[in-house]
Amino acid sequence: MSAKQSDSANRIDTKRLTLYALFTAAALIFSYIESLFPLAFIAPGVKLGLSNAVTLFLAVRKDYKGAFLVSIVRLLLSALLFGSFISFLFSFAGGMFSLLVICLLNKTGLFSAVGVSIAGGVAHNVAQLVVAYFIIKGAVWYYLPVLALSGALCGGLVGAVSLILLKKIKTNYKL
Repeated sequence: MSAKQSDSANRIDTKRLTLYALFTAAALIFSYIESLFPLAFIAPGVKLGLSNAVTLFLAVRKDYKGAFLVSIVRLLLSALLFGSFISFLFSFAGGMFSLLVICLLNKTGLFSAVGVSIAGGVAHNVAQLVVAYFIIKGAVWYYLPVLALSGALCGGLVGAVSLILLKKIKTNYKL
């Protein structure tokens, strides 16, 4: 590799790292804001999931690697800053399964960002119920209708936020 090619590759890597760091910071800010307005009065464990708007933004732009990396770092940092090990288990399971569903549905091209986000919100809550089942070793499935509905509603809201971001942020970054 020539010095010119190496310099170009380093700039691309620096640009990618910087963008992912900014996306992670935005997701952490959303997580913090969300922690100030708990929705436990609706049902235990219900959150808006605003930080997922950043992950959805990346996934809809087909930057699946970036969505995965930002999501992992955000989940780790959120647990360290605002949570506990148990909250990390729930968030990690929900976040990773949700991201998998979002990426798979987005690749089909059949769904809008809102539709993909709704499916992701429901998937997030289903994965969290699976974790709860293994931790509690009891009946948690009665809670599925409440969590599916809240996942769909919050997922729709996150999808709408992502649509706004997609329209307002006119970037054509190529990574």
